Amino acid sequence: MNREEWDINVAKELWGLNHSIRGSIIAVDEEGYLVISLGEQKIRVKNLLEKHGFDVAYIRVLPLIERTMRTVYETFTELAKVHDFKGGLQPVFPMKVNPIEVVIDAIWRYGEKYRWGFNTGSLGELELLSKYLEKGGRILIYDGVVSDSVMKILVRFKGNGWRVIIDVESEHDLDILSKYPEFEIGLRIKPLFRPGGKWAHSAGLEGKFGLTVNTLVKLREEYKWIEERSRLLHIHPGSQIYKWSDIEAFINEAYNIFTQLQSHGFTSIEIVDLGGGLAYPYLDTRNGTIESPDYGLIEYFNHILKVFSRLEKHPTLVYEGGRYIVSAHRILVAKVVDIRPYSTEQAQSLRSVRVEDFLSNVRSIDDLKKLVNEYKKYIHKSKQVHQYTLEERELAEDVISKVRDELLAKIYELVRNKPSQIESVINDPLLYKLVTSPSKRYILNFSIFADIPDSVLVNQYFQVVPAQRLNEKPDVLAVLGDLTCDSMGEINEYISHVKTPLEASDWFTKMDLRLMLIPGRRLKLGGVPLHLPIKGENYYIAILDTGAYQDPLAMKHNLIYGAPEIILDEKNGEVEVKIIEKNGKYL
Repeated sequence: MNREEWDINVAKELWGLNHSIRGSIIAVDEEGYLVISLGEQKIRVKNLLEKHGFDVAYIRVLPLIERTMRTVYETFTELAKVHDFKGGLQPVFPMKVNPIEVVIDAIWRYGEKYRWGFNTGSLGELELLSKYLEKGGRILIYDGVVSDSVMKILVRFKGNGWRVIIDVESEHDLDILSKYPEFEIGLRIKPLFRPGGKWAHSAGLEGKFGLTVNTLVKLREEYKWIEERSRLLHIHPGSQIYKWSDIEAFINEAYNIFTQLQSHGFTSIEIVDLGGGLAYPYLDTRNGTIESPDYGLIEYFNHILKVFSRLEKHPTLVYEGGRYIVSAHRILVAKVVDIRPYSTEQAQSLRSVRVEDFLSNVRSIDDLKKLVNEYKKYIHKSKQVHQYTLEERELAEDVISKVRDELLAKIYELVRNKPSQIESVINDPLLYKLVTSPSKRYILNFSIFADIPDSVLVNQYFQVVPAQRLNEKPDVLAVLGDLTCDSMGEINEYISHVKTPLEASDWFTKMDLRLMLIPGRRLKLGGVPLHLPIKGENYYIAILDTGAYQDPLAMKHNLIYGAPEIILDEKNGEVEVKIIEKNGKYL
């Protein structure tokens, strides 16, 4: 590939646009613009923000919610035929995932044909859902702490034709429910199994949710009605289980708990809720990492159906994967408002100074390693023993910068001439850090705390992609900084996974010669591959898959809170666009 050319197919791999859920809806057009494809229309993200004068906005692509709901239902239906499973599917949306009005409205509308229900866990969620109280009964699974205030609202839902099932997690819940004999209950049981991942602590015997079996046995003696009223078994494995072996183990344990409860008198249980363990692929490369699960929806349903179809009487299975349903629908887009050097840059006066002799005897990466280690020791010692004047400090910074750039140029030259030497680079921590370090800091008009708080709270990975020039090779690796005063308001990690074979010269960015990819290898970079904006260009960056949890978790750090919204929907084959100002008013 010529260095001035850039294959859009390679761009899709580098920026994570080959995705099983976003599919062809979030795509790239022939001129390199990030587009949203709905029906026959391709809407350029950059144009959408410029048209409305926004430096930052949330774009909500509601048809992505509908598409994912349909995929879940159809995948289950097809696999149920394969396994001759007769129990059926009962999908529910956990409102904690995203309880804002536009999302709940979409779940209600799109879910009508599937009788998509809701899972709630608080009084506030019930009050919000009351908007739909008289619009036709769905299933409502309540798994929060039960109180008389909660029960008053649940009585209204039941009276309007909703099927209400209340999870039991403690003796407190049973005391309250003793006064409401008309309600069906669910048994939320703690599994022994504890999977890996960021939310592993929420499962297992020490987890926050559910009853242990020995507690259930004791409560059964006091509350004789438990057996008769139990309709549902609920087992929570933790969120975002990314390893298939953990999913298999959890499903097998859930099956065992169900069959054991049935054999010990709980024969009225007819529904099994396996919680929200299905992982959303924030990076869809099947690596078996926290960002990229090594399985998908087909494998998930296939194993569940294979296991539960062994039973003589098949239960109804609850699908509760809310993150999987709504993550893709929201795109955060922000304009670059400033570009700064990540560390020191060469002064113009130093560019005539030659440091080539420093590298004159380097013939291989091994030679370079020895030289870099010696140089590092020298710099460290110099910093400790020398008190610099301002002039000396300026010169020292310039020399360090020039030597660093020469080192990067030398690595590029050596790898280009002998690609196999890249192994020596990536296996040496110092060289790898050098060659994958950012050279720029892009300041964007957004707030990580307000717009993608999970980036700070749990180090959640979100896919970053430029909204334009995807048909051009990236110039630099850059850290993304927000407008807050907090040092945590940055995105400084990027995962690259490109499979297409490329010449070694194309593994590096164009301007700062940073390593951005190795065909067939997963790389963790210290910055995002981006272009240097042309003078006068509005350069926008999109952050994908921000539709789950980010809205309800948003903070008011620096009093920066939220962004205007662009709502895209399809009505009667036409694309409908609504704009919501930051204060919540429709334009």
